[in-house]
Amino acid sequence: MKNSNLKNGQKLSREAQKQIEGGEKVLVCASGCYKNYLSDGSGRCIVPPCMSPNFGTESKDANGRWQCCY
Repeated sequence: MKNSNLKNGQKLSREAQKQIEGGEKVLVCASGCYKNYLSDGSGRCIVPPCMSPNFGTESKDANGRWQCCY
């Protein structure tokens, strides 16, 4: 019985780790604008750790600096 409980505990630990790392799910990005981002050169951008297809759009802020907005 103890071995069974221990195995289940280890299984939950792996599942929890998968959830923390993002696992198979695509991370949804919080709405807002970000200064540090990656651009595809066509107006679409992405902010790590967000994953595609969660692209934002590039726009200029009040100071004329580019940012990525969701």
